[in-house]
Amino acid sequence: MPGASVASSVSGLTNTILGAGMLALPHAFSEMGWLLGSILTLLCAASTLLGLYLLKLSTIKMGGAKSFFDLGHRILPKYVWAFDALISFKCFGVTISYLIICGNLMPQVMKSLVHAFGSDASQLPTLLESKVFWILVLLALLSPMCYVRELHSMKLIGYLNIGAVGYLLLILTYFAISPHANAQLPPAGELHAIRWGMGMVRTFPILVFAYTCAQNIISVYNELQDSTLERSNLVNVVSIGFSAITYLFVGLIGYLTFGSSVADNIIAMYPDQGLFVCIGKICVIILTLSSYPVQLYPSRASFISLIQTYVFWRTRISTAPDEHSSLVDRESQSPTNVWPVTEWRWRIITTVLIVVGVIIAVCVDNLSVVLGFVGAIGGTTVSFILPSLIYLHLFHEESHSTMYILSLVLGGWGVIVLVVSLAANFYNLVA
Repeated sequence: MPGASVASSVSGLTNTILGAGMLALPHAFSEMGWLLGSILTLLCAASTLLGLYLLKLSTIKMGGAKSFFDLGHRILPKYVWAFDALISFKCFGVTISYLIICGNLMPQVMKSLVHAFGSDASQLPTLLESKVFWILVLLALLSPMCYVRELHSMKLIGYLNIGAVGYLLLILTYFAISPHANAQLPPAGELHAIRWGMGMVRTFPILVFAYTCAQNIISVYNELQDSTLERSNLVNVVSIGFSAITYLFVGLIGYLTFGSSVADNIIAMYPDQGLFVCIGKICVIILTLSSYPVQLYPSRASFISLIQTYVFWRTRISTAPDEHSSLVDRESQSPTNVWPVTEWRWRIITTVLIVVGVIIAVCVDNLSVVLGFVGAIGGTTVSFILPSLIYLHLFHEESHSTMYILSLVLGGWGVIVLVVSLAANFYNLVA
């Protein structure tokens, strides 16, 4: 909303950062150790904070921008397709993670409900224990929202997100401090302060992904009342700081509770017998379901933009305008005019994205694998590499300044993380 206060902007940005990705944080800590995991969590927070600061400086230099995409389009117009590809991939990967979470949790919820009503959970029909069945059922319920052309107010989803995060923290705390509750958990595995190896490299992008918010930050800056550099920095520091504290809490408590045996989805580790945990799982399912169309929307929009750009340039090459072509003719050959999005094209693209997402979610059962790839490609590029490139392009005359050097370091750091962690995830996939 226009003229938002600092508190309102902090709330909005924090709500954007915190999400279902935190469910995999204890697993990441188990691959790194509690000490190294904590250090890397804070390092990702600092790196993300630097990227947001660079974007604010770049926005000021440009005299403002409508969005992250608009800023990139104005500064790096030849590479606008890269922005579309990254946003589409990142959001599409998030939709897949939502399907995996829902598919894994729904059978557990059904067992909890059956047990709560005094029946034998072992007598639950096999169909109701099927991950594929629940993914298809939930998508059937969601389909009307997936095909709409416009999404309206997302405030309800914001409230759901806050509620789900709060309830998750309550569950983790209760089972950590209550001896009776802790006795219901499976035996904990080994604990390590520091662990080096392929697992650490493979899961590090989960931490990067957890902070990814650069694609939304320009809107936060635009809505902030008196959006000075100082006020924007305050919003960033408080939001990232609060998120870092939350992530440290979830990662450490989850890892210390289950040790090396912790799964890729922390809430799935808690028992199915009681309604207390069942309600928490239902909250997560409702959150991911309501967020699915929200992530599908920008993924589809960017995918359509990629198609339009491809068709546009093919048309330009095959029908190169001569010196007698009118200005009206050339202006009419914009990407949106060359390949208009008709209703049937909209529905086909939406259906393809949903079907491909379902196939991947069914074939890949490990949440950390999906978040590893999304974080390695989408997270590092959006949070580290692109803010660095934008700043370096705008402030090339200040090549000896401290901020310019930090920008180079951030970009280089992003490239290293992308290449190394992506290679580790590919190796884990085929090994």
